[in-house]
Amino acid sequence: MFGIFSIGTSFGEVAYVNDAKIDQILLSSGSGTDNYGGCMVQLKSAGPDFQTPRALLPSCPTNNFLTFSCSGVYATKADARLLLQNAQMAFALDKKIQIKVDDSKKHNGYCFSDYLVVFND
Repeated sequence: MFGIFSIGTSFGEVAYVNDAKIDQILLSSGSGTDNYGGCMVQLKSAGPDFQTPRALLPSCPTNNFLTFSCSGVYATKADARLLLQNAQMAFALDKKIQIKVDDSKKHNGYCFSDYLVVFND
């Protein structure tokens, strides 16, 4: 009986990258799981508490890119666009961020994020 309820269970994990900044922004046309979900950000260290997505979740790639799924697969296109816009602001203003990493949802092997905090310091 309990086996029936566990069929849809995801084995992914979630972690948070602290002391980060946006190093690059990647935009790509297309939809679905191709083209990196349409938009991605690459992270870099902004302080002593920074850990790469790969250090926190070993199934994430080593190049520190995360997807917001602008194609609409794992988030609504509107929500992903808001995350992207705030990431662009953080990039332009060189602000620190905290970002969630979810390795249960991936585009082209890149882990997904649906949470971004931009700090004013």
